[in-house]
Amino acid sequence: MSDEGLPATEQERRSYETLQFSFHGRGETLFGIQIVNVFLTLMTLGWYHFWAKAKVRRYLFSEAECAGDRYAYHGTGKELFTGFLKAMVVFGIPYFCLAAAAQFVNSPPWISFILRSLGGILLFLYVPIAMVAARRYRCSRASWRGIRFCFHGRTGDFLLLHFTGWLFTALSLGIYYPYFFVRRYAFLVSHTSLGTQPFTFDGHGRRLARPFATALFLSYLIVIGCLLLPAVKLENGGLSLLLLPLILGPLWTWFLARKHNFLWDHTLIVSSRFHSTVTWQRLLTLYLGNAALLLLTAGVAWPWVTVRNAGFLLSNLTLRGPLDLEHILQNAAQASTTGEGLSNLLDTGFDID
Repeated sequence: MSDEGLPATEQERRSYETLQFSFHGRGETLFGIQIVNVFLTLMTLGWYHFWAKAKVRRYLFSEAECAGDRYAYHGTGKELFTGFLKAMVVFGIPYFCLAAAAQFVNSPPWISFILRSLGGILLFLYVPIAMVAARRYRCSRASWRGIRFCFHGRTGDFLLLHFTGWLFTALSLGIYYPYFFVRRYAFLVSHTSLGTQPFTFDGHGRRLARPFATALFLSYLIVIGCLLLPAVKLENGGLSLLLLPLILGPLWTWFLARKHNFLWDHTLIVSSRFHSTVTWQRLLTLYLGNAALLLLTAGVAWPWVTVRNAGFLLSNLTLRGPLDLEHILQNAAQASTTGEGLSNLLDTGFDID
């Protein structure tokens, strides 16, 4: 190290690098895009929705920046539309047939129960498969510095994790949920890469369990306390129920800020670590401002809310440590979005948001 306390070698200098994220989008620009999208969606009786979604994503990605380089989204409305049709064939039609048969067909109760159970199982399988397929598609269509992201997690492994996680969560009366959530997040992150450079996650659920238990326990106390207060009678019960969100909102915003920072602070790409500086006070201010904008404009301010959210989260995010940008290579496997079995069918653009 030099006398000024600065790294003396190039390798040491790179180990101290901090890459800053930023967002340059403007609400009025997104509003213009949204106006056209709404008009075309109405004119096509809803069919333009998929092209509208792709256009919005393309704009939001292009306005996000890291280290002076913008992100890019390469998905198309046609891909989203095709993926939707295939998902309807695989999940939509069978589910609606089972639900309709259980509801309208005159059959013994035990047959209706079996039909409803099969529909529930199909819906339960749909969620994790959709999560994996959506991430695989979005990663394959997103890039930074011309390098595509890639997700190579196996659907079967995620299904097993999803099933056991919810089973243990139910058996533990919710206590296991933070561990399950972190395991699920770790799976999605650790099977993602930027070109040939993998992401990793080194967090553990126990770090999230304490703030989750604190927020949950205090919520129970607050709700029970309100129910026991004299104010919660017939004449004032409505007012007390309206006040509950004002009390619980800051509490769960505190937890959300802790969770957000925990997830990012334990996410790495190679040996560089992300760092988030979100505070619950600023996050609460953001939420209250967004709610006021949406209420006062009857939802018209959605583009400004979207831009506010993206700008807030990216301005509080950095990447610290050595990252050799010049040696990040394109992963040849990303040239194809095909996989095996059912996940291959959904990788063409099916997502659940």
